[in-house]
Amino acid sequence: MGWHVEYLENIERVAREWPCRTAVRTSTGMSLTYRELWAASEALAEQVGKLVERGMPVIVYGNKDPFMVVCFLACMKAGCPYVPIDGNSVPPQRTASIATQIRASMTGDAGIEAPLVLAVGSFPTCDDMPPVTVIEHRAIDDLVAATGHSDRARWIDGEDLAYILFTSGSTGAPKGVEVTAACFDNFCAWDLELAHGNTPERSDGRVWLDQAPFSFDLSVFELAGALGGGGTLYSLVAETQLSMAAQFAALKESGADIWVSTPSFAELCLANADFDQSAMPELRLFLFCGETLPNATAARLLERFPRARVVNTYGPTESTVAVTSVEVTAEMAASPEPLPVGAPRLGTRIRIVDEEGRSVPAGTFGEVVIEGDTVARGYFGRPDLTTRVFDNAVLDGAAVRAYRTGDEGYLDAEGMLHFRGRLDLQVKLNGFRIELGEIEGHLRRLPEIAAAAVAPVYRDGKISHLVAHVVPSEPLGDTPFRAGLVLKERLAEFLPHYMVPKKVAFHESLPMTGNGKLDRRALTEKK
Repeated sequence: MGWHVEYLENIERVAREWPCRTAVRTSTGMSLTYRELWAASEALAEQVGKLVERGMPVIVYGNKDPFMVVCFLACMKAGCPYVPIDGNSVPPQRTASIATQIRASMTGDAGIEAPLVLAVGSFPTCDDMPPVTVIEHRAIDDLVAATGHSDRARWIDGEDLAYILFTSGSTGAPKGVEVTAACFDNFCAWDLELAHGNTPERSDGRVWLDQAPFSFDLSVFELAGALGGGGTLYSLVAETQLSMAAQFAALKESGADIWVSTPSFAELCLANADFDQSAMPELRLFLFCGETLPNATAARLLERFPRARVVNTYGPTESTVAVTSVEVTAEMAASPEPLPVGAPRLGTRIRIVDEEGRSVPAGTFGEVVIEGDTVARGYFGRPDLTTRVFDNAVLDGAAVRAYRTGDEGYLDAEGMLHFRGRLDLQVKLNGFRIELGEIEGHLRRLPEIAAAAVAPVYRDGKISHLVAHVVPSEPLGDTPFRAGLVLKERLAEFLPHYMVPKKVAFHESLPMTGNGKLDRRALTEKK
C-alpha cells in the first residue's frame, strides 16, 4: 500500500481528530497544538491573501519559532510560496539579495511595490535592503488572534509553488529553487514511507527532531514528515545549539523517535560518551542527508543505538530534499567500501551520464542526473540558469523534469547509487586531476580518525598543495608532526603520491556552516 499525501488536508484532518496533540515544540518550551496551528494559519492566510496577489513569494524570517510554521502554512493557504530565511545564520546582505530578487519579479499590477515579510524574528537592516513590507511578530500575534478563514480556492496545488529555497555556498547572488506543490506532496508521501512503512496508521504522534535551519532544505524532511504524518516537530533553537550541555539536555528531553540531521551534527553529538540509546530511549530512526555519511559514523550509531535504524539518503535541493535511500547495516558500515546512498524512490529515475550527456554503463562514474516527479521547476527569476541544468524527460509514460546535479557517482548492477563527490571538488595539482572526496574517504576509514576533510592551499591563484584536516578519535599519543607523518604513510598505502596531502592539521572539531554542513570555505587557504 502506497501513501497519498495532500499536506494541508492531512494537517486539517489531524487538527480536527486530535486537536490537543502537540504539533510544534521547541527546546526553549514554546509549543502549539494542532488546533492552535490550524486556527492561527487560517487567520493569517486570510490577511496574507488581502495583502499580496496569489503566487507572490512571501519571506518568512526568524529562527525555529513555532509561528514560523504558522507562517509557512498561511502562505500555502494564500497560494503564495514561502521563502524561509533563518535569522541566526543568514547575514543581512544575503537577506537583502533575496528580497531584491523577489522585488525584481513584481509586476506592480496589484499596486504592490515591496515584498511582504512575515518577521517572526527581528528583521535586519542594511544599505542594500530594498523596500519591504514587514509585519513584525507582535502584529502577527494580533492577526492570528482574530478569527479568520482562508480561501480554499487559493490553496497551492499542482504546479503552484509551495516554497522557494535560496541555495548557499556559491559565489555571487543566491539561487532560489522553485519547489511546486506536487513536488512537495510527492516527497512528503515518500518521507512518510521511510519513517512509517506502508502502514495504515498515519497519525501516530511520532516526534521528529528538527535541527537544521528552516532556510536549509534538510528541514523539509521533518516539516513534511512530522506534520504530514500527524506527529510533533521538536526544534532545537539557535540558543540551545550554542551550548553542548544545553543541546544534550534538550536531546534527552525531546522524546524524539526520528532523528534528521547531517552526519556532521551526529558526529558532534557522538563526541559525548553519554549520547546513546539510554539518553534517547524512544529513538528508532536516523535519517541522514546533506553530506557524505562516513562508515565509522554509521557504525558508532548502530553500536550506541541498537534499537534504531540508520538510513542514508541523497538528493540536492533541486530534487526536493532527497530521492534515494538505503538502510545501513552493521556489515555495510564495517566494509572498506564507502556507503552507498541508495536506490531511487518510486517516481524517480537516476541516470549517470558522460560529459556529452550520454548514459554510461553500470559501474562507470559520471554525472548524476535525476528525473522524476520531485524535480523542482527551476531557479526563481533565472531562466538562464534553469535552462542550463534543467530539462524535460518521460518516466513511465508521464512527463517529468530532469536535473543535472553536478555530482559524480555510479550505479551498480542492482541500481544502487554510489556518490563520489562534487564534480567541482575535483582539483588539479601539478597536472594531476584529484578527487578530494577519495582522499577523505580513505582518511575516514582509519580507526584513529573521527572526522576528516581535505582542502587545497592556493598561492598566486593556483593550488600549491593539499592539507588534510582531521579530528582524531582519541588524544594524540605523539607530537602532531609525527602523528601526521604516520597518517601520510597510511594514505600512501592506498593512494598515489600526488594524492597524499602535504600537511596534516589536527583539530578538536571541523568548522560547520549554519546549515550543519562542513564549511569547506573556512578550511581553504588563499595566499
